[in-house]
Amino acid sequence: MNIQNTKIFNILSQTYLAKAFSFFSLAQLISAVTGFVILALYTKFLPSADFGKIALIWIFLMIVSTLIDTRLNTAFCIRFYKVSKEENTRNIYSIFIYNLVVFCLVYLFFLLFPLLFQKISRVEMGISNLNVIFLLILAMIFGNFYTNILIVDKKPKSYFLVKLLFNTVLIVLSLVYLTVLKAGYIAYFKAYLISYLIVAFIGLRFFIVNYKPYKNVISLLRLKELLKIGIPLVPSALLLMLLTWADRYILNLYVGLAIVGIYTVGYRFSELINNFIINPFGQALSPVLFKQFAQARDEYKKTISRVFKYYWLVAMSIMIAYFVVLKEFFRFFIGAEYIAGYNIIAIVLFGIILWGATNYLGATVVMKEKTGKMFLFTSISVFLNIGLNFILIPKYGMYGAAIATLLSYILQFTMIFAYTQRLVFITYDYGFIFKSVFISSGFFALMLCLSYLKVSVPVSLGLKASLFLLFILTAYKFLGLKKAIKGFFNYGILSKQTVS
Repeated sequence: MNIQNTKIFNILSQTYLAKAFSFFSLAQLISAVTGFVILALYTKFLPSADFGKIALIWIFLMIVSTLIDTRLNTAFCIRFYKVSKEENTRNIYSIFIYNLVVFCLVYLFFLLFPLLFQKISRVEMGISNLNVIFLLILAMIFGNFYTNILIVDKKPKSYFLVKLLFNTVLIVLSLVYLTVLKAGYIAYFKAYLISYLIVAFIGLRFFIVNYKPYKNVISLLRLKELLKIGIPLVPSALLLMLLTWADRYILNLYVGLAIVGIYTVGYRFSELINNFIINPFGQALSPVLFKQFAQARDEYKKTISRVFKYYWLVAMSIMIAYFVVLKEFFRFFIGAEYIAGYNIIAIVLFGIILWGATNYLGATVVMKEKTGKMFLFTSISVFLNIGLNFILIPKYGMYGAAIATLLSYILQFTMIFAYTQRLVFITYDYGFIFKSVFISSGFFALMLCLSYLKVSVPVSLGLKASLFLLFILTAYKFLGLKKAIKGFFNYGILSKQTVS
């Protein structure tokens, strides 16, 4: 009976994963298209220095929103399957009141000392624009809380529809603010503000309908329990932001806002694979892992092992395919002033792929509620990153920043991999992983060289497409993918027979 239940659980999990990954991928596809449109708009209408201002203000925005949220969003997700719906309802409204109170205190503080914002962000801004930034912070906190619940509560279709609405509004408002109202760089934040407000109001209705508030729904005891999980994650979250964003701040100190803008555009193109593939798969996988870890630990180990085995081949295959068309795409959409940003994409992208693997492994640390350890690992990576930025940026500019980012992600991955193996030992197929990384890296190096050849666009695309096809054939033959694919289909047939 237990064996039968395990098989059914596997089938249902795979069905959910396929459905969820489809919706999350579609949502990220829309976000990716929106990202291209937004980048194209702002790089066409704004000088690189203004785009640099956007990057620096966004750092401030992310830091303050994390301090206000206190990672209660993450703490709620960790506890979601461990408590009853009644307790989840208490947690939701307790978090809302807490976030609102803390926001008001922080907002008031900056209104009393408006020059503090300029000193922190190194960008001059009037009170009216400062109001836009802080209202955006509040809308982001509530909007992201809602969308994260849709993920953990296994509602991928609703998540997709909300993201579709969000991105549609964002594009329309960006066009209006940039081309009609001529709002300048603050248009970026005004468009995001209204988009997040719409999501937040939809979320409020969702909570009232699905988690109806009742008498004494606010619980200080539940809030205290969530804070015990969330607060240790705050330093780690802030350090992760430094790991991702500190290079822009240091670039501004040494080479100015224009280079910050160019570097940020290149970085955004590096993040597209994370946004379109790595992140949506993580979103689909997370609730399955949460449930397996709590109810079926052996299945959890098998899932992590399978994901980790094929992650590297899939991620690097997508990266190689991406570079078949990337340079031509980059030149077409991005203003000429930003073209140099293409040169850092490959370096940062390797780091982001490592970061994706780190996140999958880090789920074990989170579910073991060893959140304090994350602070130590992240601290070491951030200090290395900042130190390398100060060493490399003065001499190598944005290329030094990209290399510092990659080296920091390598260290972060190494430490978390070693620690998670101590927490929950998992057997990995290292032979397959090493072979797939070796073959993929070799073909990517060749692809990168082809992208810099000074030939016509049709010839360049033809050569790169041929190389990608050769890579697929090589991987198929030398990595035993035929056997893996055949086994996958055989498993699917057997699973259907078992159900029937």
